[in-house]
Amino acid sequence: MTDRIDPAETAEIWRGLETMWESGLLRPTVYDRVYTGLESVVSAMKDLRDRKVWGKAVVLLESSHQASRL
Repeated sequence: MTDRIDPAETAEIWRGLETMWESGLLRPTVYDRVYTGLESVVSAMKDLRDRKVWGKAVVLLESSHQASRL
């Protein structure tokens, strides 16, 4: 980060990024595979290991409509 050296420069960089985002020049990279259920954790971990996933692999769990019983 440059803010420790020149906070004005950092502010200018963020303004430029905001302008690019609002004009549609920047688009996020989204990994298209959906991991569903605990059985897909192994696949998610292998894809992370093999660098097929950018950032984080999200595993979706089915929600249970039953209340917890303690």
